[in-house]
Amino acid sequence: MFAFPDPKAESLTSGPPGVWSEVLPHLVETAGTYWLTVSRAEGPPHTRPLLAVWVDGQPCFASGQSSAKSRLMASSPDVSLAFGTGRMDVVVEGTVEAVLDAERLDRVAAAYAERYGWAPAPGDGELTGPEGAPTAGPPPYRVFTVTPSTVFAFPADELPHGPTRWRFDVWP
Repeated sequence: MFAFPDPKAESLTSGPPGVWSEVLPHLVETAGTYWLTVSRAEGPPHTRPLLAVWVDGQPCFASGQSSAKSRLMASSPDVSLAFGTGRMDVVVEGTVEAVLDAERLDRVAAAYAERYGWAPAPGDGELTGPEGAPTAGPPPYRVFTVTPSTVFAFPADELPHGPTRWRFDVWP
């Protein structure tokens, strides 16, 4: 399993910062609605709900190739992905890229089946299947992953850390 080394953690309050290796398992277990924001060349940001899964230490999601989000990501790969885990609210900022590796696509498909009960079939650099993906339009689907530059977590529950910013472009 690919995972980033512990990135630089900074507390956003006087409380202690979170430890990435302790927070990541909570992110991996998260199932629910994520909100993807993509920049438009001109005009307001484009924000849409989607279902994401964490594979190899990074969030991944499916999108129909003709969808607005796919077209916008092709011209501007900088994105923001926001979601709640029940224990914390999280924002992942980073760069999106297509997942084309067959073994990783297999892991993404398996994660979707486990988290959401949607069982897409991986093949030829995309996901397909007899039923459409919730929030992704009709098949086939390109899979994208977000390589984080910064992750923010804001506790919504009793946690041993306060609000934290992790920087992935600066190592401790």
